[in-house]
Parts: sequence; C-alpha cells; structure tokens
Amino acid sequence: MGYKIRSCFMLFFLFALLFAIINMIGWWLNWSLWLMLAITLIIIGFQYLIGPYIIGWIYRIDWIPFDQFKGQYPHLADIVDAHVRKFHIRTPRMGLIDDGNPNAFTFGHHKNNARVVITSGILQHLNKKEQASVVAHEMGHVVHSDFIIMTLASAIPVLLYVVARWCFFAGRSTTRGRDEKGGYFGLALLIIGVLSYFAYYFGYLITLLISRFREYYADENSAEMMENPNYLSTALVKIAYGLLEAQDKTSEMYKSKVHTLRSLGIYNKKDAKKLALASVGASGGFSQENIEAAAAWDLHNPWAKYYQVFSTHPLPAKRILALNKRCAEFNVKPEINLSRTKERAEEQAGKSLWDQFLADLFWLWLPSLVFISCIGFTILWIINLVFNYSTLLLGINILFFWAIGLNLMGLAVIARTLYKYRGSFQPYTIAELVTNVKVSPIRPVATILQGKIIGRGIPGLWYSEDLVVQDETGLITVDYRFGLRIVDFFWAIMRVDKLIGQNVQIFGWYRRAPTPYVQVNYILTESGRKFKNYSKHVTYLSSIIYFGIGLLLFWLAIAIF
Repeated sequence: MGYKIRSCFMLFFLFALLFAIINMIGWWLNWSLWLMLAITLIIIGFQYLIGPYIIGWIYRIDWIPFDQFKGQYPHLADIVDAHVRKFHIRTPRMGLIDDGNPNAFTFGHHKNNARVVITSGILQHLNKKEQASVVAHEMGHVVHSDFIIMTLASAIPVLLYVVARWCFFAGRSTTRGRDEKGGYFGLALLIIGVLSYFAYYFGYLITLLISRFREYYADENSAEMMENPNYLSTALVKIAYGLLEAQDKTSEMYKSKVHTLRSLGIYNKKDAKKLALASVGASGGFSQENIEAAAAWDLHNPWAKYYQVFSTHPLPAKRILALNKRCAEFNVKPEINLSRTKERAEEQAGKSLWDQFLADLFWLWLPSLVFISCIGFTILWIINLVFNYSTLLLGINILFFWAIGLNLMGLAVIARTLYKYRGSFQPYTIAELVTNVKVSPIRPVATILQGKIIGRGIPGLWYSEDLVVQDETGLITVDYRFGLRIVDFFWAIMRVDKLIGQNVQIFGWYRRAPTPYVQVNYILTESGRKFKNYSKHVTYLSSIIYFGIGLLLFWLAIAIF
C-alpha cells in the first residue's frame, strides 16, 4: 500500500523531464503565460491518460478473469462484489504479482476502469480477514475516485510553478527596459513570481496532506466493509513493520539459525535467548511489546515528524490509532494497543530523543553548513569590496579562503560518512531491529541478518534493485542502492531474480526513514558467493572532488597573488 507513488518514480521522472524541456523552450521563445499553462495542462492530461497503461507495462502482473479470481479467492471476490453492489461501479480488473513482499495497490482512470493488484506475499503472510481488509482499503481508493482527485490536486502546484518561472523570466526581461513604468512592472512580476513559488511549495505540501487524508478515508472504508477495524490494523503490523505472528515452525527455524550462527563463530547464549523470544508473545501470536516498540518510533522519534510532512501515507502507528478509535462503533476491542509506546521509547532512549535528533541533523548537514558559511562570508566580502567598509576584509585572499573552505567540506563529508556507517557487525533478528526506537536514517545499527530473500523491494517492478528478506521473526526491505543508478539498474535486471528464494547472510546497517530497512555492505549466499556494495565508498568521491578543487584554488591563489 505504501508503494503506489514511489513505484511510479520512473514514470513521473519522464513526464517531469518532458515538462522541463517544454518549459525551457517556452521561456526561450518567449511564449505567453496562457500558452505555457495550456501546454502544462496538456502534459498533465496526457500523463493521466497513458499512466495506467505504462504501469501495467512496467509491472509483472498476472491479470486474472474475475470468475477465475472468484473461484481461487472467494473471500476476496466477495469484498469486491460488496463494493460493486453498494457503490454501483464496474467490477475492477484483478491482478496478482508473484512476489513474497506483502503489498497491494490500485490504479486506473476512474472508478469504472480500476485495476486492483495484490502480491502473493499478501496471501502468504496475512490471514483471510486481513487479506480482505487490504482489498477493501484498495477498493476504498476506487470508490472514492482518488485517481481523479489526486491528479487534480497534484496539478495545482505544477501550475503555480509555471507561473513562478514565467514571472521570473518575464520580470528580468522587463526590468531591463529604460522607462520607469517598465521597471515597476518588472518588479511587480518578480514579486508575484516569489509569491507563486512559495505557493507552489506549500501547495505541494498540501497535496501530500490530501494524499494522507485519502489513505485515512480508505482505511475507514475497510473498517466499515469488514465491520471490524482490527483486521486492517493487524495487516498493517505485518505489511508496514514486517512483524509476523509466531508459526509452528519457529522452533525449527530457530534451531537452523543457531546452527548457522555457531558455524560463523558468532553464536552465544545471550543472542540465542533473544532470538527465541524475539517475536513470540504470551499467546504465541503477536508480541505486544514488539508492536509497541515498533510503533514508538512513529509516535515519539522526531525523525518521524519530519518524514510525515513529506509523506504520501500516514505513519502506520497513526493509522492504527485512527482505526482503534473506530472499534467502539463496531462493538469490538482494539487488538493492537499502543497506549504504552511512550514507555517503550523511554526505556530505550530516556525522556527525549530530541538531543539525538539534533546531533543527527548536525552531522547530516555538516558539509552544507560549511558551504553556507563560505557563501555568507563571500557575500560579505563582495559587499565590503563595493562599499569599502573594512580594510581587514579587503586584505583576505578570497581564493585562499575558498581553498580552505572546500578542504573543510571534504573533511565534513568524511566525518559524516564515518558517523553514518559506524558500528561493528553483530547478529540481530528483524524483530530486534524494528523495535529499536533510537535509529534514524543517519544513526544506524550495524547488523548481520540471516534470512531468505522472498521478493523485490517494489514487488513486480522489474527494475527494482532492493530486496525483501524474511527470518523467523519478520520481513524487512534490504536497500542495495550502489550510489550510481546505472549500477543499480544492472544489478536489478541481472542479479535480483537469481537471488530470490536463496538463504543469505546480509552484513549492513539498519536504518529507518521512516520505513525500516537494511542498507547493504555485502551479501553472502548459501553457495559462498559474495556481493559487495560500495555505496559507502562512493560517498568519499565528493570529498576527493572537494580536496582536488581546494588544492587547485590553493595553487591559483599562490600563482595570482
């Protein structure tokens, strides 16, 4: 459910590229604002028309005739039929993606030509009620006409951006005129451009907010059609957090993993005890403690608040809380109790995580802070050069200053990389990782993960380079981003399918941003093959570039002055 926007990245990128090129041509040829807006609307309409066909093309979807779907999955067909009867819509086209990553999405032009897709992971890891609740959520998007609503909502910020860019271009051209009237008109256009750009940015944030509201609305539809909000809540625990209920084979898998850890020389009784109890609650089902700790990140880590603003979907814990509030309407008790999440967070991190959040921001922004400081000083130096306020500033060699600044930026990149890729690798289960409240996109846990690769990070997308791994406690995404898109692409098309189904050991860094994932250092397969990832090393390239330019400026400063 959380992949509908991200999975179409390449489609949106292509249309954004087309939009940028046409706008550059328009500004070069001095087209009118109305013509630019009209062309933009045509591009948006064209994307809306062909988008579903492109999605159907780039995904490996097995389309199933509804009669056959009804014979294979009657409990899912029943919930679809219930929506068709209640909302008087056409039966959507049903698709299945053969991938162990539990997920679902819907797309189309309008409610009467919708496509609803689920993965085999939904059928494997969710019980029948949970499966039906997920389909009911997707059908909620269909009956609420979210395809059209989100297209219209997304169009408004794009149009505001066109207005802003046109005003900037026209304003600069007009202010070059000699008459006073033309100068005032150009200044007015520049002001309108600035206001339009701010409106575009806030419009974009409002669009994301609308998307999150539509997700809540679809959740409500699921609760009403299932007459029990708990089914979707427990489904979210499995899909969003990757936490699974204890199975009968847990003890066998546990013994297998202990044997593997012992052969690696990393087995000890403490780890074995944690492994045995990782996801099993008192009833043998979900561990309430683990769910509380996993949800505590969503509700109490400051990073979650940051990501929520820029997310198309509400955080899973907030969706579960909203579903819990509706339980009283159906005379059921909430099955997922999140009342103790704050206590779980405090057990790990004390009263507040804000100090760690601020430290993370400092290291994350350190190279940018150095660069901004250099820019600020340069502006002061230029102002002083024009108005001659201080002889002290005039005596500073600006090339020498930037040479020092660039070398400091190179050191800042190295410091940030060391902060981001720290720790010694230790064995963890997925449940132990997901329940860590202190992690962030830059504050990792160095981990050794033992499990089976069951699917792609974006199920069905043939060029998705990420993986999904399952152990006896849950599922988690494994991020293989190399740092160069061309390398990621060839990894996706040449290696990923061959790795699916294999038992592997993954050495990497667990992060959360906001979805839990493990960034790969290297993958070790059953056959002993080792797939190294050099994303950490790629980050050092920018520091080398900074050092190189800095040394060049040193040489120029000495040669000129």
